[in-house]
Amino acid sequence: MENLPVSPLRVALYVRVSGQEQAIKGLSLEAQQEDLQEYCRENGWIVAGLYIDAAKTARKRLGKRTNFLRMLEDVKRDKVDLILFTRLDRWFRSVADYYKVMEVLEAHGCGWKTTQEQYDTSTAGGRLYINLRLSIAQNEADLCGERIGVVFDSKIRHGTAVSGNCPFGYRVNEEKRLEIVPERAAIVQDAFQHYRATVSQRGTIKYIRETYGVNWCDATFRRLLHERLYTGYYDKKGRVNENFCPAIIPQELFDAVQKLTSNNAKSSPTGRVYLFTSILVCAECGHKLAGHQTNGKYYYYRCSQHYRRDLCSHDKEIREGIEIYLKNQGYEVFQAANGAEGLKVMEKEEIHLAIVDIMMPVMDGVTMLMKLRSKEYEFPVIMLSAKSEEVDKIMGLNMGADDYVTKPFTPLELLARVNSHLRRYSKYLSALKEDGNKDHIHTIGGLELNEDTVEVSVDGEPVKLTPMEFKIVQLLIKNPGRVFSADEIYERIWNEKAVNTDTIMVHVRNIREKIEIDPKNPKYLKVVWGVGYKIDRQ
Repeated sequence: MENLPVSPLRVALYVRVSGQEQAIKGLSLEAQQEDLQEYCRENGWIVAGLYIDAAKTARKRLGKRTNFLRMLEDVKRDKVDLILFTRLDRWFRSVADYYKVMEVLEAHGCGWKTTQEQYDTSTAGGRLYINLRLSIAQNEADLCGERIGVVFDSKIRHGTAVSGNCPFGYRVNEEKRLEIVPERAAIVQDAFQHYRATVSQRGTIKYIRETYGVNWCDATFRRLLHERLYTGYYDKKGRVNENFCPAIIPQELFDAVQKLTSNNAKSSPTGRVYLFTSILVCAECGHKLAGHQTNGKYYYYRCSQHYRRDLCSHDKEIREGIEIYLKNQGYEVFQAANGAEGLKVMEKEEIHLAIVDIMMPVMDGVTMLMKLRSKEYEFPVIMLSAKSEEVDKIMGLNMGADDYVTKPFTPLELLARVNSHLRRYSKYLSALKEDGNKDHIHTIGGLELNEDTVEVSVDGEPVKLTPMEFKIVQLLIKNPGRVFSADEIYERIWNEKAVNTDTIMVHVRNIREKIEIDPKNPKYLKVVWGVGYKIDRQ
């Protein structure tokens, strides 16, 4: 009987860092990600997904680690064969949490592995060793928590901010104390006064949105109304300071609002109990669905992120709106409800640009982007997402996206980006046709770039680059020894004034991963610290 081919393992890469101290010790998000990706390449494994929990401590309950939970959901859907992380303490610092998760992994035949430590779960001694390591890690976390508690006690006593997060209307100054931001403080004062006059949370939220353009959700506004820090009084987790910071709201106004919110508490007038509230979640954005009644007859659950805040593509309205605007500009548009459908459209039609939402059912936007680039589709890709964190943007650009638009956005903004990318892509295609009969081959050592065939090779081995990566290498290899700043590269490649050059850093890192034997000690694409990038003559 012939041996059947063994499919490569589908591996989930999990990255977590809790703060600056670990980043200094070499556990930064970027360092962990590079280590895991290199390990996968060496073993010929397929990266099923990248799950990053930035600034998340392992001392907190698992519910706080959103991307860890997202990874577990993919395990339950049998999308993952192995979870890979650098060290055991990146995953857990709790014996109890470890065994809870192990039940899920074992039920779905999913294993785990670390790149920097060795463990054996097949023997009693190996399992005992894991318990000991977890117990030590948990004890270290507890001791660290106690030391942090002492530091926090001192900070609160002296009126020093314990983190960079502060209520709307304040900011942390150079002395690490809260100071009032006059423009925002005026909005907070107006919100309190409007609520006292109307006793309507939704009415006040609408008033603030229409007057100042500040879009608070119900939960955020409720927290704001009950934030005692607005009176200058700090009282959290047993730590009290009556004069912690300057007050924005007078004590009399704050007390009046607390009394009104207490009296205004309501129960459902119909007596209707929504059994699945906080249990059902939106398949697109992951937020919990809320019960809703219409016409006193029909009951259903809907995503408030979509209906109230326009931060979730819960249905096809956003797709249809984009389609209308693009068709009005003369573009031919193809719609797809999810990533899997989108890939099928690309196989049948000639596509020049894709707009991909990160949060989609069946196949999410990041997975679709990875598959799209693996099939060597070179057209520009604009990612849409309600996530505005820097790590989410970097992840999208790392996967091969050309642009990243955060919701909510205006159709005109998106249309302008589409026009800009299509102009550049059209020039790129035209340049290829015009230079089709010219011999443009540039060589530096073992690195070769062929402008005729739009190909790059290293030591004779072809290297797959995206159009933007090709243009960056083309610029540098045609000007050997010259140093180009990130701004210069951006303006030459994108043909517009540089606004955010983080994308250059991401593209350079991706290029190094593809053309360098050791990306940390590059032979070709080098950085001149504080100046820019170059490819030297050899």
